[in-house]
Amino acid sequence: MAGPSRQRPAATRRMGAILAALALASCAGEPPYATSSSTLARSSDGTIWLASPDDDALVGIDPDTLSERARIAIEGGPEGVAAVGQALVVTLGRAAEVAWVEGDAVTRLAVPCGGTRAVVADGRGGALVSCPWDDLVLGLGPEGVRFTLAAPGRPTALAVLGDRFAVSASRTGRLREHALDDLRVLSDVALADRRGHAATLVDAIGADPERGGFVALYQLVDHDSDRARPPSRGGYGSVDDGEPRIEPRLSGPCGGRYARFDGGARVFSGPSAIAIRGGVRWVVHRGTDDVAALGCDEGAALAPRLATFHVGRGPRGVLASEDGRVAWVDVGFAHAVARLELDRAARGPEGPAGEASLERTRARGASALSEAARRGRALFFDATNTHLTPSGIVSCGSCHPDGGEDGLAWFLHTANVGPKLRRTPAAWGARAALSPFHWDGEFADAAELTRATIRELMEGDGLFVDTAAIAAWMAEAPTPPGRPVRDAEDRARVARGEALFAERGCGECHAGPHLSDARRHEVLAPSEDEAARLPGAITPSLRAVRARPPYFHDGRAPTLRALVAEHHGGGRHGRTADLDGADLDALVAYLETL
Repeated sequence: MAGPSRQRPAATRRMGAILAALALASCAGEPPYATSSSTLARSSDGTIWLASPDDDALVGIDPDTLSERARIAIEGGPEGVAAVGQALVVTLGRAAEVAWVEGDAVTRLAVPCGGTRAVVADGRGGALVSCPWDDLVLGLGPEGVRFTLAAPGRPTALAVLGDRFAVSASRTGRLREHALDDLRVLSDVALADRRGHAATLVDAIGADPERGGFVALYQLVDHDSDRARPPSRGGYGSVDDGEPRIEPRLSGPCGGRYARFDGGARVFSGPSAIAIRGGVRWVVHRGTDDVAALGCDEGAALAPRLATFHVGRGPRGVLASEDGRVAWVDVGFAHAVARLELDRAARGPEGPAGEASLERTRARGASALSEAARRGRALFFDATNTHLTPSGIVSCGSCHPDGGEDGLAWFLHTANVGPKLRRTPAAWGARAALSPFHWDGEFADAAELTRATIRELMEGDGLFVDTAAIAAWMAEAPTPPGRPVRDAEDRARVARGEALFAERGCGECHAGPHLSDARRHEVLAPSEDEAARLPGAITPSLRAVRARPPYFHDGRAPTLRALVAEHHGGGRHGRTADLDGADLDALVAYLETL
């Protein structure tokens, strides 16, 4: 594999062309209105506002000094923020509401979904909001919900460009564009390469006003395409073959590969945010604690790297200046804000690189997470610690985004793990009350599970890794809230479903506060896929079950209705075989509220 030094002359030529293009673009007229979802937004007075879920706050930051200007308490886990005129719109990951903030006044708007995430101003006095666990996009105004749009596949990111908007389908790896006027679908693109690998979109769509298009920041994931892969080549690929099983990518004409896992300045893992201005693509990576400033060259094998900046732990959001030369980064796990200046990036042996021109830790209020859980979270998403993983390709968070799951069934085969196909479980399912862990109950506690995962799948040695802290994070990681009851008709349907749940004995296995008896049961017919065979499975929790398709240890049930009707409707544990369509709808509606 070619090293960075062999790429330098071409990269230098490309940088000159990019800077020239930026100069020409500034004279070409005003670009269309563009905005991308982020954890940061700028208000009309220049203040940068940051959504802080750890301490339930919206924090105002001075863009020059990064000192705190203001703080507004907003319960419910603020996830994203957008400036809409004089107002700020804040999504809430742990509530069925969105906050509309004007001055010091906070109005909580009820929404028909449990937990909201991405938010963007629509350029028309309103905002678009995503509901990732209910597969919806909402149109909002200060009066409340203006429209509801079905967005299947777990919508985690939004962007607006002129008269259209784009929404991600993270679980299915698709990027859809809609018209703002009538919401019709303009395009629906699958993000997969010619080998048919699944693409899992991670949190980010950039609106590129200069080029007039959308750029998806995603991970190309090979979860089950090469079962002949020798176990010596590792569970997630390696730098030796140049084809890691998880790799960050950019879509679009200037997209494709931009990372290289060779120990140099292009080791990027855990993409989490993107901002595009002035032809510069600022890409944030939570796993490697760095930010790549990328240019655009449609003929390049790798996207031109203008600079790499290193910041503190867990960066999760970015905001760029209009000319693209400066970026502000929400360094979430460090509770800090960083300012990056492209013109001040120093040139090192591998090209431009540097630290933030300024990074300041902000005050943190009381948090629901313990100190141990915060330490564990930083480790959970860390792809730089060689004791966790030697190559920088993966972290625990690669397959468990935000402490949840990626929606994929993985074929696993390493030196220590025999061939098997297993659906990724939610990491927040590792509560002590739900032990033992793994589908077959192999591990008695979460720390033991963590050690085995590091050594047997992530290729680390686990030395000096605080697995107890990682276990604490998994025990405290927030679970998506259930969807709210929407109206009287829905309330009656949910009540009927709850009664059926009790009548059919579902609670015998799905018992207790976590809706699991933590015992092994034989509930499924044997799989035709030998790698997916499992004699019995530990009862999974039904908390947030609607948010976790496909279902069972091998992902055989694509929907919640299929889970109930087809796979719990027969056999020794079948309880739902004779339910009619209305009763099935009622039972599914009840499960959606858990």
